[in-house]
Amino acid sequence: ARQGKSLSEITELVNHIIPRTTELSARDTLFYLGKIGRIFEAKSWAKAESKTSFRAIVEIDASTGGVTKPITRAKTKTQIMQRMVDIAKQRVKDKKIHAAILHTKAPDQAEQLKKMLLSQLQCEELYIGQGSATVAVANGKGLIDFSFYSVDEKAIVTEKTI
Repeated sequence: ARQGKSLSEITELVNHIIPRTTELSARDTLFYLGKIGRIFEAKSWAKAESKTSFRAIVEIDASTGGVTKPITRAKTKTQIMQRMVDIAKQRVKDKKIHAAILHTKAPDQAEQLKKMLLSQLQCEELYIGQGSATVAVANGKGLIDFSFYSVDEKAIVTEKTI
């Protein structure tokens, strides 16, 4: 928009990026997802979570209208963050990524994830932000949300020109 591109050109870029975006979330508990009705396929993990010490990583998939799916679990936040990095490496291979980390009352963990990402992936952009009160109410404190998409040739041309 700052470069004078039309709304349709910007919309085309966004529509190209959305299906390629991966969103991975780790929460201290899946309890809040159940309370707001966004638990979907992670429901069985939420029930088991109360009886174990694991934490889940869930993926929110744009191609399914935002369905929340559990994809892996670990016992510690550090293990969870490393799994997030491993998933990103697996999906993007050697491509550069654009990424964002959102957290709720977890700035140290967000910084730790940022360092892990910068040391193990090629980040063209990497932003960190704190979630709003609404995000905190819906997810609880301790949310680490990591979203990314890889740079492909079509995107490079389109993104650089918009």
